[in-house]
Amino acid sequence: MKYKHLKLPIIISASLISTLSSTASATEGGTDINWIDHSYIVESDCTGTVLAGKFIILAGHCGAWASNPFPRLVRFSNGDAMLPTSRNADPYYDKGGKYNGGVDTAIWTLPESAKMDKVIFIADLNDAAKNPKINDKVTVFGFGRDNNTAKLGKIESIITNITDAGITYSDAIQHTVPGDSGGPVLNGKNELISTHYSATGSIDPLTGMYDGSGANLVTVKDWLLESVNSWHSATELKFTGTKTIDVQSLHVDNVNMIDSWNAGTLTSGGVTVTGGSCVTKADVKPFGMCTLELEATTEQGFVNLDDDNKITINRTVKPEPEPEPKPAPNTDSGKSGGSMGIFSLLALFGISLRRKFNS
Repeated sequence: MKYKHLKLPIIISASLISTLSSTASATEGGTDINWIDHSYIVESDCTGTVLAGKFIILAGHCGAWASNPFPRLVRFSNGDAMLPTSRNADPYYDKGGKYNGGVDTAIWTLPESAKMDKVIFIADLNDAAKNPKINDKVTVFGFGRDNNTAKLGKIESIITNITDAGITYSDAIQHTVPGDSGGPVLNGKNELISTHYSATGSIDPLTGMYDGSGANLVTVKDWLLESVNSWHSATELKFTGTKTIDVQSLHVDNVNMIDSWNAGTLTSGGVTVTGGSCVTKADVKPFGMCTLELEATTEQGFVNLDDDNKITINRTVKPEPEPEPKPAPNTDSGKSGGSMGIFSLLALFGISLRRKFNS
């Protein structure tokens, strides 16, 4: 991202984040956040959001050039870390190099599904009535860096401009800092509408407003669906009894779970689907929502959403193997480095007697 200071036209590229130390805390003027309460947010010298378990949506310039490299470790709130296997940026952004006029957003693919007990859903980008509008309130999350240490925070701001490429949001006090690039921008319903990519100070010294910019996901909605094409939900739940969960379709086409439910392949192990709109109503449209009503025992179970996408219920934790016991010290003189066994003592005693009788 770009870094700015109040009333000063200083801009620092996100590509320098790894080599610069900022004295600013995460999202200056905002609120510090407990990362564990937002397990769908990840940190990788940028900020990202997990989609459908194994995809990370973030800024396009993250990992786009040599000084801002890809791949690099993605870190999670539970202490896990993974190295992504591929990067897929908006083709119009990547086609001519950085800042060529495309939408500054990208998706990284993980080698396996991340363990998330919480999730943030994307706004219905196909519904023009729900698209972002000027004067809408937004919340921006990001891992701003304080003394080269990432710290999660959030700010609240107001949309002041919208273009095909991006959304601008402004506030007189709260603003983003290096490390916030790629962070989720949420609307008033806590739905994802953008990924943050830059921030600058106002050119008007009288207002002193801080302007932030995020990718306009409405413009790249088809690319987003083609990149993910999967159900989007929490991936790791722990409960017994009944629970209703929300699931979002990020498929290119209309889909449902009715066929797999009727075939008995939707679940396995200690969980069953007893109902919900995902299995009782018509197809779910792209960006549409549905529900699953679950019933779980204490046994590990799975909700099999897609071929390589599942929700794990009550995961069985394998115990750490006990260390092998060390063998007891051997007292045999032949193996003990000088200790004398009973047979050796008897032999010596016999030799001394023979010498006595022969003397």
